[in-house]
Amino acid sequence: MLAWDAGTQRYQEVTALETGQGLWLEFGGDGPAEVTVAVSDEHVLLSLEAGRNLVGWTGADGTPIEDAVGRFADTLRYAYRWDARKQRFDRYVPGGAFNTITELNRGDALWLGLATGTRWWQSGSGKTEFVFEDDLSPERRVEVREELASVIGFFAEHYGLEPPTLTLRVAEGSQADSLDLFLGVLPGKGTTLPITTGRARGTPLEGSLTQRYFGIVLREISSYTDTPWWTVQGAMAYGAMTHRVVAKGEYPDVFGRDWRAESASVVQELAELETSQLSAHGLGALAVDWLASHTAGVTVDSADATPQAPLHPPGNDTIIEYFRLLAVTASWQEAFETTFGIGPEDFYRAFETYRDELVGPLVISIGDPPAAALARYETEMRSAYAFLLETLGVGPFVYFLHLADEESGRRAVRELFKIPAPESGPYPCSLGGHHRSLYVVSCEHELTYRAFYNSYFAIVHSRVAEDVRWLRSGIEKYVELRYAASAGLRPYETELARLRVHGQRNQAALSQLTDLETWREFGNEKSWALALVAVDRLVEQSNDGALKEYFRLLPRGRPGHADYEPGAGSWEAAFEQAFGLTVDAFYEEFAEYRAGLSQP
Repeated sequence: MLAWDAGTQRYQEVTALETGQGLWLEFGGDGPAEVTVAVSDEHVLLSLEAGRNLVGWTGADGTPIEDAVGRFADTLRYAYRWDARKQRFDRYVPGGAFNTITELNRGDALWLGLATGTRWWQSGSGKTEFVFEDDLSPERRVEVREELASVIGFFAEHYGLEPPTLTLRVAEGSQADSLDLFLGVLPGKGTTLPITTGRARGTPLEGSLTQRYFGIVLREISSYTDTPWWTVQGAMAYGAMTHRVVAKGEYPDVFGRDWRAESASVVQELAELETSQLSAHGLGALAVDWLASHTAGVTVDSADATPQAPLHPPGNDTIIEYFRLLAVTASWQEAFETTFGIGPEDFYRAFETYRDELVGPLVISIGDPPAAALARYETEMRSAYAFLLETLGVGPFVYFLHLADEESGRRAVRELFKIPAPESGPYPCSLGGHHRSLYVVSCEHELTYRAFYNSYFAIVHSRVAEDVRWLRSGIEKYVELRYAASAGLRPYETELARLRVHGQRNQAALSQLTDLETWREFGNEKSWALALVAVDRLVEQSNDGALKEYFRLLPRGRPGHADYEPGAGSWEAAFEQAFGLTVDAFYEEFAEYRAGLSQP
């Protein structure tokens, strides 16, 4: 009886049996011999070497060979299995035309030829107890089991993290609402991992499951001993990103975009989140990414600050090492500096500088769009961004233009906006959304500054209190026309004169245009025109910088939340302080001004 030593690449006599070990058995005599071997039901994580490896299969009977070895990707060169009856090898070569191994059964031994060393997780979801609510369909239960097995396998093989014993509670629909869905809550000290698979909750199964599972594993190796809250949140989000980029093939830029957007919306500095229960997974992940880059000796450049597929090879990931050190060092500060090579205070200073540089627009190329288009749209976006900050003072914020070539456009539509794009035929080639847009350079129409401008204003309005319709829309139109004039696109006075004509045809008093219903009642185009004329008049008779002062004084955020800033207390108070008269006084003044304008 011989075993193969993959480290020395030679046979050795067997002195002790190990789970997952493959053996050569030679029998004497003329007849067959029967051997009964108990195959362990423990989970198995095998460490394999480059070259030949003789290992056993401890997974389920009838597992298709492609499923069993699929995660090896290009690392696997071949797999051979000895057929004792026929005294010959069956084989499997990835992509081969004459493979004779189609499935594996529990206890099979395999020769594996590998290009590089790796790990092999064979045991599905490990010792996980599944508790499914009665209304969960059989198909959904299978999906949850398969997804958890995929997640456990990834973290076992990629990081060497074997799963703890878990109880996974799964509910859907109204029952899911009563469970502790992970939305920033530290995983509990028990072994129960509640999760919802409800589509309406807005959290994809793989995202919620991956992030929460990784948090449980980190807790098992560290007990979260006295570590800042942001390191837990950030590590969980960063681990989930790594899984979805490596195992799911998603764009890493998508995660960088979301992390940067959150970093601009969280008003607290990272150091303030050491004990805060504020949910800031994206900001924490951005910090973890900075630390990973710093430890790997990669210069962190804010001009291209998007996480790439993992910086570290399996078994050498610094964030895992940090959590392992927490359990054996005197303080988290000591574990932090030992792992990352920088003290917490120095890190906080460097990170906040880096974070400040992340704001503003960024063009992200998908595929190979023309360099000239990248440069052009980067210039236009930054010009519009700078003008808005100078005029309104609302910021900072981030914005992403994903510029794709024709070949990559279809995939970009699916992955960035989650819109089903057919494999052939037409598809949306220009899409906009909060903080982001996509433009495929093969589109017949050109992307103009309005695409950036409209999205910027959506961000502006999301960060300040609501005011009345005429004022909000009038300011938006006023700033747009002023920007067009500054960019040399069209004269402001010409546009103002044209819109005055439309405004005078509006039969509404300005004080009536306070809500969307009335706005539409008097005609959308006429209402826009009258609002622009009113704001032009308001700014004309106010001090320089009145618009910026008005936005500075507006309440921001939601009352009772950590991000709330009361400003002047209301939009009416902000109006009076910024423009020097009450809203009612302006209504009267504008009515007189309007009456004095020449009639169309």
